[in-house]
Amino acid sequence: MIESLERTKKTSKEISEKQKIAVVTEEKINISRNVYRRVAAEGSMLYFLLISLCVVDHMYQYSLESFTKFFFKAFEKTEEFDEDEK
Repeated sequence: MIESLERTKKTSKEISEKQKIAVVTEEKINISRNVYRRVAAEGSMLYFLLISLCVVDHMYQYSLESFTKFFFKAFEKTEEFDEDEK
């Protein structure tokens, strides 16, 4: 029984340490994810604008290949992220 309690205590400490590491890792992931937020916003706006064009006239339907070209152009035009920005 004492050995079982010791193993439980040891396991509890390991889990606590791993949870601390997970919190730090989560913060790093969130910071990295924010770098791409502008490009994602631009891409989603372009996508929905292109999709909506077919409402004007069916001639304005675009393929996925056309969308990817527009997306990469938007990617290039998006302002560069300053590391000092929050």
